[in-house]
Amino acid sequence: MLRVEKIATRKEFELLEPEWDALLTRSAANAITLTYDWLSTWWEVFGGDRELNILTVRDGQELVGIAPLLKRTVQHFGVLAFRRLEFVASGEDEADEICSEYLDFILERGRETEVLGIMIQYLTDQDSDWDEIVLTDVLEGSPSLPILKGLCETNSLGWSILRSQVCISLPLPDTWDGFLKGISSSYRHRIIKDGRAAAAGNAEFIVIDKLVDFPAGFDALVRLHQSRWLEKGLPGVFASEKFTRFHRLLAPKLLPKGRLRLFLLKMDGEELAALYDFVYDKKVLYYQSGLKPAGTAVHSPGILIRSYAMDLAIKEGLTECDFMKGDPAGYKSGWRGELKGILQVRLARAQSKEAIYNTTSKVVAGLRSLKRAVVS
Repeated sequence: MLRVEKIATRKEFELLEPEWDALLTRSAANAITLTYDWLSTWWEVFGGDRELNILTVRDGQELVGIAPLLKRTVQHFGVLAFRRLEFVASGEDEADEICSEYLDFILERGRETEVLGIMIQYLTDQDSDWDEIVLTDVLEGSPSLPILKGLCETNSLGWSILRSQVCISLPLPDTWDGFLKGISSSYRHRIIKDGRAAAAGNAEFIVIDKLVDFPAGFDALVRLHQSRWLEKGLPGVFASEKFTRFHRLLAPKLLPKGRLRLFLLKMDGEELAALYDFVYDKKVLYYQSGLKPAGTAVHSPGILIRSYAMDLAIKEGLTECDFMKGDPAGYKSGWRGELKGILQVRLARAQSKEAIYNTTSKVVAGLRSLKRAVVS
């Protein structure tokens, strides 16, 4: 007999910690952004006026499902108030976005249909104080999505895809030579040329994987990142106090588990580049970087430090480098990665307020199309 329970307080959330990651590793959704450390840290920073609305499903005493949800009120078109359910670690203001990609329901592998089914039944019958469910950055190939779509049809819920983007993922070969052969010739040329310049300039590639070294390394990352973006007249992600605080709080949890790495590239004692990565489930995730403006013998310090980190990942037997979201034709394209779709989907109750939302959405979309046509 499956049993659903709602987790609505921080204390109840904390009590789930011993079981959370164990279930995550048994699910198809296994990603660092769904670990207890990531989600609980996000809640500490961003919880604010949001309400925890986590659902757990147990088969007897065994935890077989988690819906890591929260609830808040949003305003559509400035006047239409909706009670929204969404994933923990999503829905921040744009300036503060953590970019927690690959969010999902955490479901025992092979039991997705029955567990997700009882969750939706609970939300429609017993925990019904909501108007819409917006699920952000779910992997397009997630087994949850076709199940959810089918449940929408049987429960009279609206279903729509609000946004479609891509992540770029590079399978890592067994050898460095194999890696070089797989990337673009321009990147290969830059790595070889800059590698020689770095060696001639007594370059240091520093791996920060201990907590005692993290604060100084993180400060270097922030300096390099912010100086580059401020030079372009843009604020840079570390201008956000919440964004920065999230990562300072997260590091002490992840570093001892080998799930976070910070790299620095120095030449003649000068910081040229910094790289901030996560390591999880045999994958390295390229999260953030900072670079010194041009003017050194190393022309592409960002590519060079990334290549050093790739070499280390290959030596350690990691199987994938995930560049996360990005423009397929942008600077990440030179690594010749594979594209993975991620979606933002919306489920909605059939009600008069939803009819107003749909009508207004069509009007707004029409006006935007007309504006584009006039401009072009």
